Amino acid sequence: MSEFVKRSITGAVYVAVTLGAAMLGQWVTLLVFLPVCLLAAREWQALRVVEGTVAVPLWSTLVLCGTAYAGMGLLPMMPWLRVGHLALVLLAVLFLLIHMILRAGDKDPMSAFTFHLGTVLYIAAPFALSTHFLATGPHPFLGFMFLLWTSDTGAYLVGRAIGRNKLMPAVSPGKTWEGLVGGVMLTMALGWVLSLYWKEFTAVQWMAGAAAVAMSATLGDLLESAFKRAHGVKDSGNVLPGHGGILDRFDGFLLAAPAMWLMIQALS
Repeated sequence: MSEFVKRSITGAVYVAVTLGAAMLGQWVTLLVFLPVCLLAAREWQALRVVEGTVAVPLWSTLVLCGTAYAGMGLLPMMPWLRVGHLALVLLAVLFLLIHMILRAGDKDPMSAFTFHLGTVLYIAAPFALSTHFLATGPHPFLGFMFLLWTSDTGAYLVGRAIGRNKLMPAVSPGKTWEGLVGGVMLTMALGWVLSLYWKEFTAVQWMAGAAAVAMSATLGDLLESAFKRAHGVKDSGNVLPGHGGILDRFDGFLLAAPAMWLMIQALS
């Protein structure tokens, strides 16, 4: 089977599962993204392990990521949950992990501590935002995903057609300024179209959110490329045929989801 066919099949399954879960509601989406979040955390830890350091056990990273994801993802689904109670659980888990870091004798405890904060902010929180987007129905989350895919596809097509000026050649030689601008414009155009039919957000919110998605998704792609280059690997994993790892597939999502959510909140 060719690489193109593998990528096409994997992409089709990814789209179908994501859209199907969104249509079925918050609980299904929360459960669908849980294993995705944990697999991303596993790849995130693999990128952190370098020679000369003591790795924090994988299970502890998964516990932290799963607890943070579930805690943040449940908030819009259970209004009676108190943020303070969830914060106490996360704090207890974090204290436990700090204790394990110190007992393990990690040669760079500051790096280990920063890594765990990154696990929560970079991995768990963006995936957990899926249920927040779905709080008023499927349209906000579906719209976000359509904007994300349009940004990725638009930047690629425009870059291939007229791209001349490299955006950041030391990190990702294929990305161009023309592709970025084209992706932003196409994504904002889709945002305007969505505003005509899906009234959960205003036209300004949809279009501003679209711009935030297009720019932050590009930064997310570049950031993950930098992580892989620093570790000397081509892909973050191999769980997705033709695409690599979870982080390879969701690199734009991890920055775009918080960016759009924050933009929408700022314009509310």
